[in-house]
Amino acid sequence: MKIIFVLFILLLPLFMQAQEIPMDIPEASNEETAEISVMPGEFVYNPEGRRDPFWNLLQGKSVKENREAIEGIAGLMIDELELEGIVFAQGSFKALLKGPDTRPYIVSIGDKVYDGEVVAMDRNSVSFKKSLTLALAGQKERILIKTLNPEEEEERK
Repeated sequence: MKIIFVLFILLLPLFMQAQEIPMDIPEASNEETAEISVMPGEFVYNPEGRRDPFWNLLQGKSVKENREAIEGIAGLMIDELELEGIVFAQGSFKALLKGPDTRPYIVSIGDKVYDGEVVAMDRNSVSFKKSLTLALAGQKERILIKTLNPEEEEERK
């Protein structure tokens, strides 16, 4: 027992000494340590490998801005068209639509526009089937109705 006690006392100072462990810490470059001068009201974002939360997720996805140039009614979107009149001729309805260029376009059932087609017509309205492409839901269709006198329709409701 005395031998263990003597060994303990002799080895204790060896265990108590702090051992130096070499650590490899890379030195920061001058670019990283340089202070970025930011004026009041400005914001600087350092992503450090993360996605920028201020980046527009819809960038480059706008149909109006990035669609191809197609001549005539086929190059216009439903929202850009205004219903000006409806005519019954040769046993069917024809609609007179005005585009953003103020040019008149005559359409009948089955005519295509950029984001849909004409599916129905009566003496007061034109119905469009609009094709929507949604990110998670895929392709969907919606019926849009344009009336001759939208002010009168609002008063009836």
